[in-house]
Amino acid sequence: MATPEPNALTPGNGALDPDGAFMEQALARMQEAQPANIDLLARLWFHLRPHANQPVAVAHARLDTLAALLARHPAYAAALRDHLAALFSAKKSIRLLTEAGLLPYRSFASELKRRIGYKLLPPEHDPSHLRDWLDTLITPRDHEWICESDPAVWQQLCERLQVRALFRRDPPGVLTNAISSLAHRIAAGGLDPELLRIDPVLEEYDSPFLALHHEVDSWLRDQVGDTRQIDVLFEQCEAALERVNRRKNEVGTSIELTLQSNRLMQQMRRMRTLIRLIDDSTRPHPDAEPVAESPYAPLVRLFIELIEASAERYRISSLIRDTGGRLARQISLFASQTGEHYVADSRAALNKLFWSASGAGIVIAAMALFKSRLVDLHLAPLQEAFLVSLNYALGFVLIYLLHLTIATKQPAMTASLFAHTLAEVRSHQAQQKLIAEFADKVWRSQAAAIFGNMLFALATAALIALALAATGQATIGTDKAAELLAEIDPGRSAALFYAAVAGVGLFLSGIVSGYYDNKTIYQRIPERLANLTRPPRLLGARSWQRIVDYLREHLGGVMGNLFFGFYLGLTSAFGYLSGLPLDIRHIAFSAANLGYAWQAYDWQLPMSVVLVSIAGVFLIGMVNLTVSFSLAFYLALRATRTSAQGSGKLLWRGLAAILKAPFHWTRTQAKSKDAP
Repeated sequence: MATPEPNALTPGNGALDPDGAFMEQALARMQEAQPANIDLLARLWFHLRPHANQPVAVAHARLDTLAALLARHPAYAAALRDHLAALFSAKKSIRLLTEAGLLPYRSFASELKRRIGYKLLPPEHDPSHLRDWLDTLITPRDHEWICESDPAVWQQLCERLQVRALFRRDPPGVLTNAISSLAHRIAAGGLDPELLRIDPVLEEYDSPFLALHHEVDSWLRDQVGDTRQIDVLFEQCEAALERVNRRKNEVGTSIELTLQSNRLMQQMRRMRTLIRLIDDSTRPHPDAEPVAESPYAPLVRLFIELIEASAERYRISSLIRDTGGRLARQISLFASQTGEHYVADSRAALNKLFWSASGAGIVIAAMALFKSRLVDLHLAPLQEAFLVSLNYALGFVLIYLLHLTIATKQPAMTASLFAHTLAEVRSHQAQQKLIAEFADKVWRSQAAAIFGNMLFALATAALIALALAATGQATIGTDKAAELLAEIDPGRSAALFYAAVAGVGLFLSGIVSGYYDNKTIYQRIPERLANLTRPPRLLGARSWQRIVDYLREHLGGVMGNLFFGFYLGLTSAFGYLSGLPLDIRHIAFSAANLGYAWQAYDWQLPMSVVLVSIAGVFLIGMVNLTVSFSLAFYLALRATRTSAQGSGKLLWRGLAAILKAPFHWTRTQAKSKDAP
């Protein structure tokens, strides 16, 4: 008996799978439904998406099946098109077209609060709005399989359904009203005071944003002529925003300014897409490949954008990513400018860095002693935490004011410098060469700074302890010395984990420095300080002006060191008060504590204990450096818009090169000695 021919073929097996049969049933019911039943669209979508534990490839196969069904049965395509038309007629779609996938008009803080609230208590959806209806239909899994699907299949579906004709016979004003709404918003956004302050040219001459609004409004009224003039104005508006972004390097930025410039760019891209759905004469989407593309390509891109927007509408991570990316880039850029001072590329620079770190080691030895004496006072926990934090903070600020160097603060700065340099290089070979050169410089610089910090912190602590012993005073007792030795022994304590906690603080201090450097120029803090009247009277005009000039260049550094000091003190206090395993270990303080503990035992420590302690100090330093460098390097790469996967690969290559650098340097030195 002959097998009946299937109604549609599933690619690869020649027959419909169960979900393909269900899709055909849904299409057949659409053909029979009069008037159109929107619920059938949701049913069709349900049979199209992959179910639980199914790979996304299943949905791709079903999409091919749907395309085959529509190709074999034009009546199915007509029925599906009628249901889509009914959907646009029954639902309000202006908000979907003008807001979905675009940054909101709320401030960052209010939008963040709103999304956190929606995580705790989901919002109520209005079924009369197409955007809310889509939110109830789309799941995060839908976004995954749609983004991984072949755009050509979606373009083929649009062609089968004649979707462009659907938009051109849409309810009067849906697309035109969306375009008009976007034009008004772009004109208002282009006159935002923050933008005008950054780029006064926008106010002095005719604003391209206003001109774009007038041209679009005229085109919508007349519906005649091409859109070449609109394209020209789009380019002028984009050039203005690029000019604003370049000016941020000179005058800083803020979350509000970042939101506004990103939102304007998104709105212009959305309006360009909507105009092209109506008029073929517009230029291709700026993100399109420079080749002839399907007339349905902009529509497919818009569809994918709307699906992604629906999946991420209430996600906190997407808000932080979209808003914080440019701000992080600016902050890490300021950190990278500071990083230039932490890389030594000559013997003279290495000597200077070593002695600078040596001076910091002397100060740190004194800070370690003060901290020990403060703890011996047995104050209330909060009082002790504040005084210990103040000791750290003032000590670090003193080191900064004296232009001394803390070795472990280098990576947070040099990593940002390296990432911004590396992001500008595209070829793998050039990147590898740059990584090798940078790793060599960083290793030498780090080695000089680490040995300077460690040797002089240890030696200064020993000299202070000997001086106090000569006067009959004990620096610390043997019980305290045993405790200090245990703290730097990785085998007897969580020293390496605590070193990682300190590494996070080193990374954050670099962020704080970059943030305040940006804030200083963006909010014109030096100019505002110079306008104060009372400080010049108290200190004298010239003295106050010197202070203002110093803060202009160094406010970020001062605030970063203050933050790091309070981080070290308060982290330990929080761990003690909460019972959580939180403490800090820093290479320079560990070296100083080793010096005090060694003298407390009258230099009679077993050699095994000395060697284990020295090894522990080195390991603490390595963890300090690795954690702070990795975090700063990864953030700086992400801020340069490098993908997460690409950032991870570059991070591993950078760390591997730095770890190999000592051996490479040793071989180089040996060859130079053997040379005649």
